[in-house]
Amino acid sequence: MARGGIALRVGLAVTVLLAGGCVPAHGGMGANASGKDGPPVVIRFPAPSTSQFPAPTAQGLQAVLTAVVANYATSPSVGAPGITAAVLSDHGSWSGAAGVGGDGAKLAPNAMMALDSITKTFIAAEVMHLAATGKVNLKAPLSTYVTNSLTANGATVAQTLSMRSGLTDPPGAVFQALASAQAAAPAKQWTAVQTLAYLKSPSSSPGGIPVYANTNYLLLGLLIEKVTGTTVAQVERADLFTPAGLSRVAAQDAERPTPPLAAPPGSLKLAPDGYLPSQTMAASGEDSYAGIAADAQTVAMWGYQLYGARLLPLESVRAMMTQPSKGTIATGIGYGLGTMVFTKLSTEPTYGHGGLDPGYTTLLAVVPARHLAAAVLIPENGRDTNSIMRDLLSVMG
Repeated sequence: MARGGIALRVGLAVTVLLAGGCVPAHGGMGANASGKDGPPVVIRFPAPSTSQFPAPTAQGLQAVLTAVVANYATSPSVGAPGITAAVLSDHGSWSGAAGVGGDGAKLAPNAMMALDSITKTFIAAEVMHLAATGKVNLKAPLSTYVTNSLTANGATVAQTLSMRSGLTDPPGAVFQALASAQAAAPAKQWTAVQTLAYLKSPSSSPGGIPVYANTNYLLLGLLIEKVTGTTVAQVERADLFTPAGLSRVAAQDAERPTPPLAAPPGSLKLAPDGYLPSQTMAASGEDSYAGIAADAQTVAMWGYQLYGARLLPLESVRAMMTQPSKGTIATGIGYGLGTMVFTKLSTEPTYGHGGLDPGYTTLLAVVPARHLAAAVLIPENGRDTNSIMRDLLSVMG
């Protein structure tokens, strides 16, 4: 299945992110996190630490991962067969691993995995970069840059970024049909235009509450290519990967992940082509909403640099973290510009994005009040990254 059943996949992602109870948001910037009292306070983080956390902290974080694997051993519906994670702040860092990948091989802390929808934070950041440099007007209709039947409803660039474009993903059966078409011709390089034409996503008037739809980010990928005159992968590396100091990241399928790799579940198998989960499942027609692969340390660094305003102007980061209107994509999860606004991961406002792929479950969380970013990557779908992240943040105090 090549990113099949998106409606189901998004539903699972929301369930995973909300599983395991909740912690109310309060104090500090808590009200701003829900969009009630204006935009969130944004500050530029200091340089990330190059030192390790003290041994007791590192041991506590590793114990969280060990417990995740132990829980899976006793009850496969709980925990995970393997996991990697990383935490980065201005006063220390840590990364760890436990368990095995889908091929039974022991996981290394720097094992690369497919990030799925965390990819959206990169696409959003690139659009914001283009806006900050005067090449894109966020208030302009997306049709100014992208000619497609799906941009004819007048939705702006900002509305598309924030899932308020009026677009919705088609039923899961359509994605299953796309998966079958991709599997029937595994060597075919799908483009975003071909994928959009195949999906025929429903469209209505823009505005209102956010409705999570991957179609938005296929269109934004086309915007980036139109404005820059080059590929999304090339732009991401030049404008984002390299300036952020990301050492182990690949914009699939233009770029190939490098070992060590975390194999997806055995039912999918790790393809010999080296893509995650495979080239078909990282098809070029989907790279702008789900294509990037990286390891946990790299994802944490990305979150720290992005939401710590070390890559974009403060006002651009504030816009990404601000919900344009009331409404959530699920209980406890609002949506800014390519950014999930979490109110149930920490006592402080938390930002980032989750991802759910047929082979992986991922979560990036950044707590600005703590100058802290954390990432959880699991080589199996439908895992409870939400409770794992809360446990990691709890260790940090």
